[in-house]
Parts: sequence; C-alpha cells; structure tokens
Amino acid sequence: MTEPINSKYDTTPLPAPKEGEGGGEGDPGPEKDLSGLVPTTEVAWDTPPSFNIKPTDLSSGGGGDEPPDQEVTEPSGDLKIDLGAMRTAEQSILTETRGAVDKYEEVRTLVVSVQDTVFGQTAMDEYERQGDNTGSQGYNPQVGESYPNPFAETGQKFAAEMNPAMERALLHVGSTLEKLGEYVAMINHAGQVYAETDRQCRFPDPPAQK
Repeated sequence: MTEPINSKYDTTPLPAPKEGEGGGEGDPGPEKDLSGLVPTTEVAWDTPPSFNIKPTDLSSGGGGDEPPDQEVTEPSGDLKIDLGAMRTAEQSILTETRGAVDKYEEVRTLVVSVQDTVFGQTAMDEYERQGDNTGSQGYNPQVGESYPNPFAETGQKFAAEMNPAMERALLHVGSTLEKLGEYVAMINHAGQVYAETDRQCRFPDPPAQK
C-alpha cells in the first residue's frame, strides 16, 4: 500500500486555531458563515522604505524585554549582497502584489454586493389578471401585488451552500495576499539589516594625534 505523501506546503494559508478557539473542531464546516473572516486588503507602501533606515529588532517577537535564547552558529564567512538587485526584485513583487490586490478587491466587492440575490433567492412575481375578457373578471385585490417566485426557495437552499464556498475561496486568497505582504516586508527588512551590517563594518576614525 502506498504511503501518503506529506507535502512541504501548507494545505491552508491560515494558522492553526489556538486551543479554545473555533470550537476546537479544526476547519469550519462547508456551510459555516465566513463573511466576518474575509479580509479587506490593501498595499500599504507606494514606495518601499529605504534600506538606509535602521532595521527594527525582530528577535523579541514584539513582546517582553528579553530576547529568546538564540543558537550560536559558526560565522557565515564573507558576504556579498547586491542591494540594488534586491530592491529591484522587491519593487517588482510589490507591483505584482498591487495588481493582485486590486483584482481580489474587485471580486470581493462584487461577491458582497450580489450574494444575497444572485441565485434568485429573493425573486418575486406579481399577481396578474387572467383571461382575455377583462370585463368578465371580478375585482381581485391581489392584482399587482408580489409573491415569492416558486424557485426562490431553491435559490435560498443553493445560496446557503454556495455563499460559504465563495467566502471560503475569498478567505484563502485574501489570507495568501496578506502572507505575500509579510514576505515583501521581510525582504525590505533583510535589505535594511544588510545595509546596517555594512555601516557597522566601517573602520572607526583614527584617534586624534597628540
């Protein structure tokens, strides 16, 4: 029997729920309302921050005064970094990300605007006077009034399954774009770290002569 293949890639861009969150049942069911989780995305940078800015220390993870214990490794040896090429690549990824965000927001906005009606779940018909000789018809107070289309119930049942599926798709795409934004930020941080390393490697000014 063939053993299952364990992919090195995540099956979902979403982090695993913490203990006590999400009911402890893992992935939500296919009919769960995910509208509150679908992210609104935007590109925060028109131009990436300069590599000449001193990098932020990320070792503490944003909390506490003491950084975590770090493994001592051997010196890496000589480094040669082309910061110009890194900036070009970062700007290229940022441009592609901006285009992807625009398309995602276009689809997300469309889904939000039509998901309550697009499957005919609110379709209505009007009562009409029947017969060729209208003079033979008695007064019908319902003429001109509306009533649910016979297919509206079917549309509601279909929407109850399809809307969560669309929200799930948006959630995955939006979360992936957020991760891509974090990746671009890490590229920028790496450039700042390399530039700061280079500045720290300069020889100090010679001592003043007495």
